Amino acid sequence: MAEMATRPSQAAGLRRHIPDLAVDWALDMPEQRWQIIEGTLCFADISGFTALAERLAQRGRVGGEELVETLGRVFAAMLDIVQERRGELLKFGGDALLLFFSGDNHAVNAASAAVEMRQALRKAAEIPTSVGPLKLSMSVGLHTGTVHFFLVGSTHRELVLLGPAANTLVETENAANAGQILVSTATAEVLPAGATRPREDGELLLRWRKAPVPPPGYPPPRDAPDELLRSLFPKELGDFLQRGVPEPEHRISCMAFGKFSGTDALLAEHGPDALAEALDQSIVHAQDCLAAEGVTLLAVDVDKDGVYLFMGAGVPFGHEDDEGVMLRALKRIAARPLPLPLQMGLN
Repeated sequence: MAEMATRPSQAAGLRRHIPDLAVDWALDMPEQRWQIIEGTLCFADISGFTALAERLAQRGRVGGEELVETLGRVFAAMLDIVQERRGELLKFGGDALLLFFSGDNHAVNAASAAVEMRQALRKAAEIPTSVGPLKLSMSVGLHTGTVHFFLVGSTHRELVLLGPAANTLVETENAANAGQILVSTATAEVLPAGATRPREDGELLLRWRKAPVPPPGYPPPRDAPDELLRSLFPKELGDFLQRGVPEPEHRISCMAFGKFSGTDALLAEHGPDALAEALDQSIVHAQDCLAAEGVTLLAVDVDKDGVYLFMGAGVPFGHEDDEGVMLRALKRIAARPLPLPLQMGLN
């Protein structure tokens, strides 16, 4: 019995990949499909890793190992900053981080984290690689307000954010140039006086070069049963990660994007209950079709007036015909009318 009590949870490794918000939600309100939370969103998009990956790919396995080491070093430093500022990672989309800060002083903490992440990125760029120096840059958008969150799905539940706050965040980050931190008007209004200045086009730039207040620290995450953790994470990825730390590799795969749109009008005209129902129906159908063909739903991420699905055949597990598998899955999805319009493309 003592041995069983000390044995590590099989799903414990998934905990760090799942937002605290999703875990708390599933523990406290498992039947609720939407909620509105006051906070500050941060969208940080890092450029430069694609070029690095292309150069390191030419070095085979050694290049793959170096790429993973470099990515880990850069993003670990950033996520440590976010956690100390009482923020959490909602989505990890390639080179971009979607972050959420709530609680006391969330706007100042979010803006401070953005400044500190920019400093950490500059330090990381000083570390040499086997193919030359890192050339990385980051653009950041910040928006403060009431955020609509949804928790939907069948094979696993996905945390999704939609609505005006998500749209403003995307627009703000899209307007930011490399090295800039842009804030929405709503965020500027709750930051200390003098924290921002207008850009030539009227967009608001954060003026801080260093954080004005120390980080408050982050409370430890809550424990959760294995079954609950698995219900909040793609099964194929969970099975893959439970085998241990994956070996770095470059592989050929077939990737697809799909976008469900029209969410703004549905939310404005019929409210969050109607949007939650439409979103759940759409994502459940997509999940079931992907599972039937063995395609992995890698992420459901934020986009203006909708959400996009990031799907992979050949990742994390390969097929004899990745392209055929993906095409069959997408045809299954498209064969049924859905409450939200859908666009899809693959490569």
